[in-house]
Amino acid sequence: MHAVRRAVLAILLCVAPLLAAPAYASNALLEGEQLRAVGDRDAIVPLPLHDGGGPAASAASAGALARVARDSGSVHVLVGVRHHSDLPGVKSALMRLGARPEAFASVGVLSATVPDGAALAGALGGDPRVAYIERNGRLRIAAEPFDAVDPATGFKFTWAYDAVRAADAIAAAGGGSRRTIAVMDTGLDTTHPEFSGRVAGRFDTASKNHDVTDTVGHGTFVTGLITAIDGNGLGGKGVAGNTRVFAIRASRNGDFTTLDLLRGIEYSIKKGADVLNMSLAGGRSRDTGTLARALALAFINDVLPVAASGNTGADGNARQFPAAILGGSKGAPGIGLSVAATDPAGQPADFSTHNRYVSLAAPGAMTDCRYGVVSTLPAYTGTEWDIIDPGTCPSAIVTPAAPRFAYGQGTSFAAPIVAGIAALTWQVEPRLASEQVAEVLIRSADQHVGHGWNKYTGAGVVDGKGAVALARTYDVVSPRAKGTARRRGGHVTVRLKKVKDRSERGRELAGHVTYGLLVSRNAGRSYNQVVSGRHRAFRKAVRLKGRKANVFVATACDGNGNCGIKRLGRFRR
Repeated sequence: MHAVRRAVLAILLCVAPLLAAPAYASNALLEGEQLRAVGDRDAIVPLPLHDGGGPAASAASAGALARVARDSGSVHVLVGVRHHSDLPGVKSALMRLGARPEAFASVGVLSATVPDGAALAGALGGDPRVAYIERNGRLRIAAEPFDAVDPATGFKFTWAYDAVRAADAIAAAGGGSRRTIAVMDTGLDTTHPEFSGRVAGRFDTASKNHDVTDTVGHGTFVTGLITAIDGNGLGGKGVAGNTRVFAIRASRNGDFTTLDLLRGIEYSIKKGADVLNMSLAGGRSRDTGTLARALALAFINDVLPVAASGNTGADGNARQFPAAILGGSKGAPGIGLSVAATDPAGQPADFSTHNRYVSLAAPGAMTDCRYGVVSTLPAYTGTEWDIIDPGTCPSAIVTPAAPRFAYGQGTSFAAPIVAGIAALTWQVEPRLASEQVAEVLIRSADQHVGHGWNKYTGAGVVDGKGAVALARTYDVVSPRAKGTARRRGGHVTVRLKKVKDRSERGRELAGHVTYGLLVSRNAGRSYNQVVSGRHRAFRKAVRLKGRKANVFVATACDGNGNCGIKRLGRFRR
């Protein structure tokens, strides 16, 4: 199926309209680009200095100066000048105060240790050449407080991040991914500092507006596992690094309808999301046909759907959807990924739904039900973490005060870890198609349960380092299709020629070329599969049909689903 999809996409892309160039964000951006264009490539282009800065800037400068003036002893300051030409004069003034200034001409700043802060403020506080005076502030390495062992569990708070070797994958991808992940869940606390600058868009499927307030907490927790900012000293660590997300609120109470999912999937596709995370699951219903169509639509549009396998493993183990639609049977390729949950030892969680559709696994559990993986919670204190139902096992809240973090377990929290690693893999090799990203993750997974595929953990635990390494050697080059088409009466005889597979130096060769034929009966608007999966070149006579031109396209696809095409001609009855 994927071979036909790739061939049709190739045809459609040939006539796709070009996207309009975005407008500049600001005059400052445009100015910087112009300066770079005219500057000396072998030297630093100096920062342009501008007068003023408005009342807020003036107030901030005055406050900084007042703090310096309170230091009657030696103080290390940074002095910014208004114009580059002011630098020598201000440097001389600092020297007269007993300092030995260091000049940074490219930014118009002087560094100096002066014997007396009050004297400095008196001498330069009203100097028109000086834009500001500030202390040389101290910063600390932004070590995450959760990079430590939790004494309650004996494991690091961030054990899940380490278990999938996310740091290696993030480094290989340059810090994150330009691919975006749509998180279809209960919304997001967009004010949580762990998501600053990482929300690409917001959508509520019920109201169709941009209010995605999360009162359940589930969506915020899921999103934190993907893209919580590392290095800001708060605690979170998303496995996808600097990767942006679309926050889609498809439920306000934890229950999702098929219509909500349909709207969310459509929004994701229209907005250009690359990965769709669905940490939700349910049994078969009469609406499964619509959900299957929606997921197929995502696949056709080169979006990778990732879903939790479900939490019914210890309670009847009923198949759960959408995961059972996405995963291929017994490790075979599917249109997405079904994700099971594992513990720190890579063993399957007892609650994790297991069946022939499980693709792979990711961290999502500990032996003690109070713990699991750590992620973000909304500031709102009425979430499912805060309200304890009798007879249930409450997850531990690590930081009760904002910004909040907590433990949680479930396949819901394994799926976003896979989604995040998928985005990094795609960043390393942008030519991959969605199903190829899935195959890379499956092939590189680290199996802890026997050998090969099994129904509990699929191909094994997702491995970020292994995935990005495989992506760099994965064959993404298609064979060249060859063939002819000749009309004989009301038929067209098509001959496909044998071709060899191709690859690039240093990459694997997928091989296993298969041949196919697509025919359009409406002048190229849509195509039907006439022949597919032939392992040898073939000859076939096809009857002409309809009133519009029949368009014939030959395909040659390798074992990785890279399909080359050749247009063989247009014929009318």
